Amino acid sequence: MRRAMSVLVVIVVVMGLAGCDAVQRKFTRKSKTVKAPRIYQIRKYDIKPSADLYSKHYAYWQSWQSELIQDLGQNHKKDKRCIEEILMQLGAMQNILVREKADELGKHIARLEDVRDTITKQEIDKFNRSGTLMVLEREDRYIKTGFPVSKIKNYIRESFDEGPQAQAELPHAGAAAAAQEEK
Repeated sequence: MRRAMSVLVVIVVVMGLAGCDAVQRKFTRKSKTVKAPRIYQIRKYDIKPSADLYSKHYAYWQSWQSELIQDLGQNHKKDKRCIEEILMQLGAMQNILVREKADELGKHIARLEDVRDTITKQEIDKFNRSGTLMVLEREDRYIKTGFPVSKIKNYIRESFDEGPQAQAELPHAGAAAAAQEEK
């Protein structure tokens, strides 16, 4: 009886394993299918300077500036990230403006780069926090009064091709062409 019972148990186990779909799937070879690569059609977007684009960068600058003023000296990594984002947004704003206004904004960017140097070289403690905070608040006021979106609409340039760098290179290119014509 015992022998018959063990044979019966073995048969049930073998039938259970042989009939189990999961086990069969595990031991059957899967066919390899080659997926066709996706082809993306790349479009060149023509982004032009506009008041909306300036407004976006202005809002981002304002957010990062207020965060740095509010939390200066609490977290060194956060301070470094905030000042980098501030300078990046101001640089983007400067690229949207005509040369005269871009130069005005460049003065404020230079002062904030000095603040960046102070923040990156040393951690802000109570001794240099007040001076740095004064510079940040002063530049915040100057930029908010001198470069708001409502006042800047007349100073937005036509395209990025005529940016501050491109405008600075134009006189040199004209002088080089005139020198070649004289020869």
